[in-house]
Amino acid sequence: MSTDRADAPAAFWRALPEDLKALLRLGFMGKAHLLDVAARCLRPGRSDLAEVAGDALNILAADHPLDGGLAAELLAAEPAATLLAPDTVARLRVLAAHWVRPADMAPLLDLLNGRDFARTRAFLDQAVRDEPGNLFWREQAVTTGTVENDPDFVFACLKASAPEAAAPVLAAAEECTRTLFFPPEPPAPEELLAAARRSPWNAGLVLRAFDALSGAAGERSPLPGRTAVLLYSWNKADELDATLSSLLASDLAGVSVFVLDNGSTDGTAGVLDRFASRFADVIGADRFTVIPLRVNVGAAAARNWLLHLDAVREHDFCCYLDDDVDLPSDWLLRLGAAVRRYPEAGVWGCKVVDHANPLCIQSADNHLAMDPEARVDLSRTAPNPFSLTGLHVQTLDTGGFDFLRPCASVTGCCHLFRTRVLLESGDFAIQLSPSQYDDMEHDLRLCEAGLFPVYQGHLAVRHRKRTGAASLTSDQERGNALGNKYKMQTMHARADIAEALRAEQALLEADLTGKLDYLEGV
Repeated sequence: MSTDRADAPAAFWRALPEDLKALLRLGFMGKAHLLDVAARCLRPGRSDLAEVAGDALNILAADHPLDGGLAAELLAAEPAATLLAPDTVARLRVLAAHWVRPADMAPLLDLLNGRDFARTRAFLDQAVRDEPGNLFWREQAVTTGTVENDPDFVFACLKASAPEAAAPVLAAAEECTRTLFFPPEPPAPEELLAAARRSPWNAGLVLRAFDALSGAAGERSPLPGRTAVLLYSWNKADELDATLSSLLASDLAGVSVFVLDNGSTDGTAGVLDRFASRFADVIGADRFTVIPLRVNVGAAAARNWLLHLDAVREHDFCCYLDDDVDLPSDWLLRLGAAVRRYPEAGVWGCKVVDHANPLCIQSADNHLAMDPEARVDLSRTAPNPFSLTGLHVQTLDTGGFDFLRPCASVTGCCHLFRTRVLLESGDFAIQLSPSQYDDMEHDLRLCEAGLFPVYQGHLAVRHRKRTGAASLTSDQERGNALGNKYKMQTMHARADIAEALRAEQALLEADLTGKLDYLEGV
């Protein structure tokens, strides 16, 4: 490609092949994703894409400093190895020589599947000591300790006795891990601009640079109208107490709160009684409403019940919140900024991170994906195979998802609708009860109507999702999720999903090229 990307990043982007752009629009991070990007760029006859491939491969090597399997794969692929920096190649050779997957993985896998971190930590600590020359065990220790938010364990394993030859690998791993637990200051707008111009194929950099320079990154704006905040809860009194506390401490101008007690038998009623007076002192007694039900009607029916209350329908906006979230004080102003930037969206959502470890992203901007060759087959567990991309599950939160843009679905943990649009788009599907996939299915309807969601990545909501052994799901819960996924897929014609995917890709392209054009003019 002859276009000088630094001087004309938008032109460089437009000249990329469409199949590659479809991948790059999703982002430029994640092991599986970057391997896919590199493979596309290294196909025969595409030497003009070598720099994109090289960037993907060098990021992979830097982000996975203890992945010996990846190291061996990169070194064995001759075109890939030639694109890596010489010091990176040297480090990968050392890593590959000091990394061996054990023949029997069952003991480790049993511990990981049981989610008992104390036992897993003890097992890995002993394995690191027993096999100091096998960096496989340190990789597992760093991965597990990072997810469990235990930096002391992670750094102890990295600093444990090791062969002298492995020192460069362990130093790189320590530097990478330190930036996770002790992140540096966010880059200045000028740094983001320079990086985006150097790498216009990196959509995340482009989006972050645009937001930093246009003011979107720091923007907060009140919603243009009154907002009904809607919660429903079943037997989660402690979590609900914490959620309402964070809600009460936030900016509630123009807000009314409605809480549906979905047949709880614990202390939920007492929690709501206590908060009634506290909210009355802040927003007025007539703006905090409790709806007690005798039985649990499920998530979708609870959402619909709240929506169809006359008092709720009088509001301009409706915002559903889960009963186990921790809200920053400016959460609604952040959503208001998203509405101001993208007023035509069907729904606005946010980044959701784990409450115990905010490095772990539970939801970000999700996009439609489907195999055009696949066909409907009702005998399969995925009868109409399509999915959401979920790039966030391949990485940790280092700021790469801190941007604002359209997508195909946002999490129902915290999402905002115009009341009129929500009523016109129809109720949440009660056939997807008691929960799972009802919010995604509703987003698909919006996509098919051309009302795409918008993701506000400058708002991070922490979710008190149970972790460890307590998060293990029962066979009944897994069966319900699988059944609801099956039903959800049969509710949408394959042609409609394909058209929504094409429309979303066109929307993402217009959004990204518009922002590249802006960056060229800065």
